[in-house]
Amino acid sequence: MSVRRVVTGVDDEGKSYIAADEAAPFRGGFFELWSTDGPVPEPLPAGPLVTGLEPSPGGTWWRVFSMPPESVIRERVAAGDLPGMDPDGFHTTASVDYVLVLDGDVTLQLDRGSVDLHTGDCVVQRATRHAWHNVTERPATMMVVMVSSLPLA
Repeated sequence: MSVRRVVTGVDDEGKSYIAADEAAPFRGGFFELWSTDGPVPEPLPAGPLVTGLEPSPGGTWWRVFSMPPESVIRERVAAGDLPGMDPDGFHTTASVDYVLVLDGDVTLQLDRGSVDLHTGDCVVQRATRHAWHNVTERPATMMVVMVSSLPLA
């Protein structure tokens, strides 16, 4: 068994990109997916942030969600049901998100490139500008743990 790990980053021009796309290391019986030290695991993003899609400072969220096909998402964005997202679904949260595709196929789009993800693939989304796309005709199921990168007041 192997686990694919995709890690996002921000380049010197402030653009989001795929920093790594590789098999996660297997050590001592564990797949080492990611670790951080300290209360603020990543730098804060420089651009505008979405509100309401991330945990409060110092907080975490653990979610399983069903991502509908792209046409449904575009309708929801156009209707204003997903505030903070641009017409293409791009948004930025001040959080480190650990994502596991439980079922289906999705595409993670960044400023500089995109990556197709499949059942069992993992992503470490590091407070970067991004959009999720489901170009299939059926929902995809994803699990995400969001860790706030906002400092405690």
